[in-house]
Amino acid sequence: MPRDLASVRNFAPVPDWWQHRGMLPTAEDEWREASRMLPLIDVAAWEGLEPPEREWALPGWIPYRQATYLTGPGSAGKSLVTQQLATCTALGLPFLGVEPRKCNAMYLSCEDDADELHRRQAAICKALGVSMSDLAGKLHLVSLAGNLDTLLCSVDDAGRVVPTPRFESIAAVARQLDIRFLGLDNVAHLSAANENYRSEVAGFVGLLNSLAIRIDGSVLFLGHPNKAGDSFSGSTAWENQVRSRLFMQVPDTSTDRDVRVLSRQKSNYAQNGEELAFRWHQWAFIRDDDLPPDQRTEVAAVALANGDNAVFLACLRQRTSEGEGRLVGPSPGPNYAPAQFEGMAQAKGLKRDRLRAAMERLFAIGVVEAYTYRNTSKGRDVTVLREVPSGDVDQRQH
Repeated sequence: MPRDLASVRNFAPVPDWWQHRGMLPTAEDEWREASRMLPLIDVAAWEGLEPPEREWALPGWIPYRQATYLTGPGSAGKSLVTQQLATCTALGLPFLGVEPRKCNAMYLSCEDDADELHRRQAAICKALGVSMSDLAGKLHLVSLAGNLDTLLCSVDDAGRVVPTPRFESIAAVARQLDIRFLGLDNVAHLSAANENYRSEVAGFVGLLNSLAIRIDGSVLFLGHPNKAGDSFSGSTAWENQVRSRLFMQVPDTSTDRDVRVLSRQKSNYAQNGEELAFRWHQWAFIRDDDLPPDQRTEVAAVALANGDNAVFLACLRQRTSEGEGRLVGPSPGPNYAPAQFEGMAQAKGLKRDRLRAAMERLFAIGVVEAYTYRNTSKGRDVTVLREVPSGDVDQRQH
């Protein structure tokens, strides 16, 4: 039996890769590439060093180098509160009692045009006691309303989230203008990621985190809940991916529809559950404690009246829904509305005098009216109290 391999019939020639084996990656090359992809932290290098303090755009609420998600139902005022926060940040003024880190700020809206931003900014400046010129070079507003090219990312065939030229332009402008606080309004216009796919949500949030790191600041992006009672829309990945999530609403328990509450629903860096209470007042947001004493008294009186009005209407709607035999009247008698409402659960403990005052206010502004109809079973006309249809109210007030 032959012992040298060269004499073996059909023995394959030496492969090309063996002749060029010097060009193949070595173990050192593989390590260098792997360490680039997986940057290791030398924990021993921290020996004797104090960890750096956490940095915040808004202490306890919006961390630095992270994207924070602000959600809430439509008309709660998320856009207004974000533009006001950007203004306070640009000037270093307290935001609803909390001191922000002063830095250049940008608010980008995909839904409101420049005129609406102007109107809103005028109200904000008036509430804060500053002028537009005070904001020169510090606050930057952007309107992309009506623009079809607003997406910050696309999703490729492999399901990877890919930044768009719009994203890169925002990053470049923010760096050039030294923007450290960036408000993005809102996610429906900015993300092509499917909100129900965890990997795509994670990719989009990761993209915004990378933007916060690139500008060495904070990104606050806005979104809407899917339906009433929800805090956000889509996959729970929204909750899991962000380090900080805020929620803004009109409290269900409040009869004062101008009251707002901003709550910290998730924070990896602060205690959950803390709230800021404030109110809508003359097209801006303000704390009751920040109002002058005379305005505070006036606002409190208006809030009380509005609350009583809402209670009265709740009682009226309940009785109306129960049918003809439960209708109430506007004049003193057996079915007098304030007397009938006094003991109802919807009255929330209000006594007859306050309910009567509420009825008179609602008459004055055309929200309720006396209505006479023919009661065939009694064979006579009956006058009852009813709520004026909303369209009729609008016509009477113009």
